[in-house]
Amino acid sequence: MFRIMKLLHFIGLILFLGSILSFILVSTLMEGAALEWVVFGRRIISAGTQALTLPGMWLMAISGLLMAFKRYGVRVRFVQVKALIMLLIVLNAHLLVMPAVGRATALAIQSLAAGHLSADYQAAYLRESICGAVNVLLTLLAAAVGVWRVGVRPPQRPAAACPA
Repeated sequence: MFRIMKLLHFIGLILFLGSILSFILVSTLMEGAALEWVVFGRRIISAGTQALTLPGMWLMAISGLLMAFKRYGVRVRFVQVKALIMLLIVLNAHLLVMPAVGRATALAIQSLAAGHLSADYQAAYLRESICGAVNVLLTLLAAAVGVWRVGVRPPQRPAAACPA
């Protein structure tokens, strides 16, 4: 069961960080592009965030916490720190990133009628970028906490008995 959780955790991490890296590439390609391409890029980012980033985040969070709770228990400090970081990632994603993604996309679509991107679009895009970067940094911090587990040793498994 632990190996399945680990596999799901890596799949979640790949979906989460992989989609974010793809959106950075799409955003870079949108710079200076025609408005129609900006809107197309925003639609890709919005759909991908819903279909890849959020499910990947939840899969990564749930599987990672389940593995930590199962192996170390809830009372170990690094597990509590990791759980707090994951809570911050989830809250940031749902309360800050997602509204900014939706607003930036809606403003880009509305800009088609005006013929240019508004300052409101730039503000929403900047908010999305900053809050998204915070989530990436928090994810790297959670990974560091999980890898270094300062002062914690996993429970020892009993040695296998030698056949007689």
